[in-house]
Amino acid sequence: MNEIPLELVSNFISIVIVVALVYKYIQYKKRIDVLEELDNLKKEDNLTQQDKKYILDNEKEYKEKALKAEANIKIMNPVFILIAGILIVYLPFSEAMIHLNVVVVAFLFIQLDRIHKKNTYTLLHELKKEN
Repeated sequence: MNEIPLELVSNFISIVIVVALVYKYIQYKKRIDVLEELDNLKKEDNLTQQDKKYILDNEKEYKEKALKAEANIKIMNPVFILIAGILIVYLPFSEAMIHLNVVVVAFLFIQLDRIHKKNTYTLLHELKKEN
């Protein structure tokens, strides 16, 4: 029976995470476009009650999401360091570098997710504060 090389699995996981990263970025860009439109309406003093409710509800939601993302980072950073250490100790260095690709991409994913949530919360908070 032919076995799939571990390097291919590692590369496939990295590609899946990068695709998820691109998808999250597209969602973030759409969300920022909506917030920019709300900001423009606010500057023109044309916000409806529905817009204000949207801002208030989403501000609360993204505050919770930003706090959860911060907590996830605090948990995951030591886990990433542990995984990297195990890979370097137990695998030849060249092979460990191939598998560290997944760790680095996953680290970038959670960091960017945290930044997006924090930025979205900050923008919503600014919109709410000026109401």
